[in-house]
Amino acid sequence: MTFSPLFFSHARLWLLVTALLLSACNSAQVAENAVQQAQGVLRSASQAYAEQDYARFTTLMEEAHALNPASIYTQYNLACGYALTGRESEALTLLENLTAARIDSGIASDPDLTALHDQPRFQRLLAELDGALQPISNSSEFARLALSGVAPEGITHDPDTGRFFVGSMRSGTIYTINAAGHWSRFASLARFGTYAALGMTVDSEHGLLWVAGSAFDLAAGYSADVITPPGLFAFELASGKLHRAFYADASVQGFNDVLLMSDGTIYISGTQLHRLYPGASELTPFATQPPISGANGIASDATETRLFISTYPVGLGVVDIATGQVHYVESGAEQSLYGIDGLYRDDEDLIGVQNGIQPWRLVRLSLSADGGKLAGLQLIEFANDAMTPTTAVIVGAQLYYVGVTPDPDHPTQHFPVQMRGNLGETVIYKAPLTAQ
Repeated sequence: MTFSPLFFSHARLWLLVTALLLSACNSAQVAENAVQQAQGVLRSASQAYAEQDYARFTTLMEEAHALNPASIYTQYNLACGYALTGRESEALTLLENLTAARIDSGIASDPDLTALHDQPRFQRLLAELDGALQPISNSSEFARLALSGVAPEGITHDPDTGRFFVGSMRSGTIYTINAAGHWSRFASLARFGTYAALGMTVDSEHGLLWVAGSAFDLAAGYSADVITPPGLFAFELASGKLHRAFYADASVQGFNDVLLMSDGTIYISGTQLHRLYPGASELTPFATQPPISGANGIASDATETRLFISTYPVGLGVVDIATGQVHYVESGAEQSLYGIDGLYRDDEDLIGVQNGIQPWRLVRLSLSADGGKLAGLQLIEFANDAMTPTTAVIVGAQLYYVGVTPDPDHPTQHFPVQMRGNLGETVIYKAPLTAQ
């Protein structure tokens, strides 16, 4: 699921402080609750920046970076702090690391980096960045919904009928698209509360569509004063009628994505992992060590003994299902695993929708046999400014992914400020599972 990071004073100072972005940390590098600690430090950094206390801002960003070195946005903001406080060489080193990973945080126009503009290293960096950001295109448009403000999130496919299903974070509506690309409304979570429709999957054996629902500020009518526990909803594929609903404890802040295993068990990512066993009457929290919260995409290995879970602020976690033990995949500086939303298995590899860094990209990930290291990263789609994707589904040899086009210049109806970036039309693209 895509949660927009908070930012202040200028558009390039992004701070990931929303509760739904909290995640477990890399136990090999930092303490168990380090990412949560980093969020508090970032809040203090935000205040220091607003007060133009750049020395304190930089010190706090160094602390946040030490707590969570995987955070791309913390690295970038620390570079800004260094540039603002005369530590130009250190700023350039951080920016060079980001450029090596093909990440552009707007360095050419960021006023915080003005002190670097005349330096040869910075000019070389701009030239290298220009070359690194050349688009890679292997996708074609499959379907489009000419309706503003849907804010699409989850997508899945019914192999028996050929239909696709897409959920709206704004209205909770679930749309269906036939093989010809025609859209219609299938069901809605709105009748059960102020829910955004998020991750979803088809259970062909039982004729059900499973949908994760959460209440947060993109959902129409949301109020922070009303407690709406996240839910898992099962709809009959044949009729769109609700078959069953399961709710988490009210203390759970949100669900995100769903994964159906071959034995019928369903795993749910979010601020706390949950699972639903076949025939069970309620959801069961799935405790891991260290705890994982704020999980986004979720997939399994071929043996279904391990889960792969993407966490926005950290990277790619590997969970041993039998023990709950978690480790994080190691990757080089030029191969960031930060900011992956949708996550899917194709044979022994993983496909990721990496929208938490700019430009967004579709990536194919090869891991070592033990899942401990990244063995290879292939870009399938890169720097496509026609849309911003959220999640995907594999159908045959194609990846179908859903997203939103850029906001219109003049929206036709009023939307709250948090909807910015989600006001365009909903589109589905398809791409091969490997770069062509």
